[in-house]
Amino acid sequence: MATVDFSLEGKTALVTGGSKGIGRAIALTFAEHGADVAIAARGTEALDQTAKEIEACGRRALAVQTDVADEHQLERLYEHVCSEFGGIDVLVNNAATGDRGGALSKLRRDEFERVLCVNLWAPIRLCQLCRSTMQERGGGTVINIVSNEGIRPAPGLGIYSPSKAALINLTQMLAKEWAKDGIRAVCIAPGLVRTELAAGLVKQVEEQGIQINPLGMIGEPADIAALALVAASPAGRFLTATTLVVDGGEMSAGPFG
Repeated sequence: MATVDFSLEGKTALVTGGSKGIGRAIALTFAEHGADVAIAARGTEALDQTAKEIEACGRRALAVQTDVADEHQLERLYEHVCSEFGGIDVLVNNAATGDRGGALSKLRRDEFERVLCVNLWAPIRLCQLCRSTMQERGGGTVINIVSNEGIRPAPGLGIYSPSKAALINLTQMLAKEWAKDGIRAVCIAPGLVRTELAAGLVKQVEEQGIQINPLGMIGEPADIAALALVAASPAGRFLTATTLVVDGGEMSAGPFG
């Protein structure tokens, strides 16, 4: 009987934005399935707490305070992880920013540059850095966390949606160029998920009884982590150059209710 292999034993993962929300859920899920996990974020308190939770799973953890908008810090992060763990097998670009209440008519250049730096350049730079160690280790996986707003943008999100659309396109290109190196690249595009960042919108949806998808559900970080595990593990060996949408069917039509 065929079995599905979700094991990450012997693997090392790096998760940006790994201290809270979706990033934390992915980091812990990877640890639960055997990976040693490095996490990066700007705040130290949540980083240290999540690192302790990773270690409680019996795996090694590394917490590195990092602002992904700073290229020197990205390079330091990469070097630190490789020094501690010997290399990187799975890269999860989860850290992101954006004025989700903005409008293109009011967008300033400094805002544009900040969002593109965090949401697009940082993933590109980390991919560049991780490529050689993945090659040396016989291949690897890049998982870019995007958004269903990068596929079907809604008004009022400013440059956030275009930045995620660009990351989707980048992932497809990277997957095609690096397949020869044994490197797979996929996107995961969540809908509304119950995180600290989305707390205001979650509260509005719940208080007003808005049915945002056919399931009438708000996603949990664990729902995204489950797909990340599939993509990172041998179970996802045939996945690359694709975007996995997990939004309760929100993009299929709307509104509901």
